[in-house]
Amino acid sequence: MPARLDVMGGIADYSGANVCEATLGLGILVAVQPQQDALVRIRTLPVSRQGLPVETRIPLAWLGSRTRRHGLDEVRRLFHGNPLAAWAAYAGGSLGVLLQEESVRLRGGFHILLLSAVPMNAGIASSAAVEIGTLCALDACLGLGVGAARIARLGQMAENRVVGAPCGIMDQIAIASGRQGQLLHILCRPGAVSGTVSVPEGTGFIGINSMVRHSVAAAPYGDVRIGAFMGRQILNDLRAKKGLPSVKHLTELAATELPLQRLPEQMPGGDFLKRYQSHGDPATKIRPDVVYRIRGPVRHAVMENERVLRFIGALRAAAAGDEAGCVAAGLEMYGAHASYRDECRLSVPEVDFIVEAVRRRGVKRGLFGAKITGGGAGGTVAVFGRRDALRRLVPEIVAEYERRIGIRPEVFQGTSPGALEFGAWRYAPRAGGWSWRRA
Repeated sequence: MPARLDVMGGIADYSGANVCEATLGLGILVAVQPQQDALVRIRTLPVSRQGLPVETRIPLAWLGSRTRRHGLDEVRRLFHGNPLAAWAAYAGGSLGVLLQEESVRLRGGFHILLLSAVPMNAGIASSAAVEIGTLCALDACLGLGVGAARIARLGQMAENRVVGAPCGIMDQIAIASGRQGQLLHILCRPGAVSGTVSVPEGTGFIGINSMVRHSVAAAPYGDVRIGAFMGRQILNDLRAKKGLPSVKHLTELAATELPLQRLPEQMPGGDFLKRYQSHGDPATKIRPDVVYRIRGPVRHAVMENERVLRFIGALRAAAAGDEAGCVAAGLEMYGAHASYRDECRLSVPEVDFIVEAVRRRGVKRGLFGAKITGGGAGGTVAVFGRRDALRRLVPEIVAEYERRIGIRPEVFQGTSPGALEFGAWRYAPRAGGWSWRRA
C-alpha cells in the first residue's frame, strides 16, 4: 500500500472538509496466511531498524467477538498493556475490527507479514498504509468482498479505537482509493471520493521529510482537534438560540457564516465541560486542566476547506492550459501552511525553514508552493513545482537544510497505485518456485 502525500486539506478532514491527496512511490506490502492454531503472528521484514520487535504473537481470543460488550475497548487495553505488542496494534487492531464489525468467524489464526519502505512518524500515513494493507489482504484471503470505502472506514476505526490516535478518514481513503499519477479529491463528510485531479503537464509534487518526528497520537494534534469540536459545540449553541439548525461538520459553514467574534480565543477544558458537558467527539477526551485554543482551529477548518476547492479549481485551469493556475495553486498551499502555523500552532521551525526555502526560490525558478502536511508538528513538507525545477532545486534545499539544521532530510518522490488499483495477489508454492494470480 502506498504512502500518501497530503497535498491540501490535512487536519480539516475531521471537520468534514474537502481534501486533495497524492500517493507516493514508496509503500508497504502486507502478506497474510491462514493458520490452524489460535495465534496471530505479526512479523516485520527486514529486521526492524526502528526499535520494534521482529515478531509479536497474539492469541486470537484477544481480538474478541461481537458478543463482548466493549470488544474494541478491550482489544485496545490488551495491546497497550503489553509493551512488546503495542507496535502491532495497527495490523492486529485491523484484524480485530474486521472480525467484530463484519461478524467474521475464524477457525484459526493468521501469519501477517509486513515489508515496509515507509518511515514511521514522517507524516506520510505509515499507520494507515499498514491498516489498509492488512484489511485488503485479509479481505481477499477470506473472500469477504468488503469494498474500498468500507475498508477505509474500518482502517480509521482501528486507528481511533485500538491504536488510540484521533485521526480523520483522509489517510485511509487516500491509500485505499488513490490513483497513480493523479491527485484524489475526497469529501470527508463523512468520507467519499469526489473524483481525481490531473497534475498539470510538466509539474509534480514531492515530499521533503524534516526528520522531526510527528505523531497524530501526540498532544498538539489532539488538542487542535478538541478545540475544533469545542468550537462546533459553541457554534451550535449559538445557532440554536437563533432558531438555526445545528451543523454536524464545521465545513458545512462558509467563512462568511462564522461568527468568529462570538467564539472564545481559548477556554480551559474544565470551564467548557461545566457549561456544555460534551464536545461530541468520541475519538478524543477533554482534559479539564488544559486550556484549548478554539477560534483558531475553527477558522482553520472552514478556511482550509475553501482553500482546497480553490486549489483544485486552479490545478484544473492549469491542466487546461492556464499557466497562472499553477501559481494560484501554490499560493493556496502557502496559505494552508500559514494557517497551520498561526491558527493551529502545528508547525515547527524546521518545517518553516523548508517552506521558506521553497518560497525564496519561487515561481521564476519553477517552484510554486509548499506546505506542512498531515497532522503537522514536524513530518513532511509537500512541494509543488515544475519537474525540472524539482530535480534541480530540491537537492539545493536539502543541502541548505543540512548545513543550517544539522540533519539531512529525506526526499519522497514518485507515485504508485492505491489499494483498489493495485489489487491483491494470491501466491502458492510450486515446483521450482511460486505461482501467483490476482485474488
